[in-house]
Amino acid sequence: MDYNQLKIRVLALFRGSEELASDNIRTLLRESQIELSDKAVKMALMRYTRQGILARGKRAGLFRYRLTEKGVARRDWLAQTK
Repeated sequence: MDYNQLKIRVLALFRGSEELASDNIRTLLRESQIELSDKAVKMALMRYTRQGILARGKRAGLFRYRLTEKGVARRDWLAQTK
C-alpha cells in the first residue's frame, strides 16, 4: 500500500459527524479488501488522532473515532492529489 493510501481509505469511511469504533473501522477496511491486523489499525488510528485528523472518545468501554475539521480538510486535499 502506497504512502497515505491507508489514511485516504480510513478518512473516507467517515460520514458527517459519525463515530466509528476501531473494530468497525477494521471491518469496513476488510470489506474493501484491506487486510490489516487489529494492532495495525489501532496504531494507525492513534497516529491520526495525534495528527489531529481524528478525535477519540470512549463510550461503553470502546474507543470511538470521529473526523475533525482538520480531518475533513485533509481528506479533501488527499482526494484532489491522488
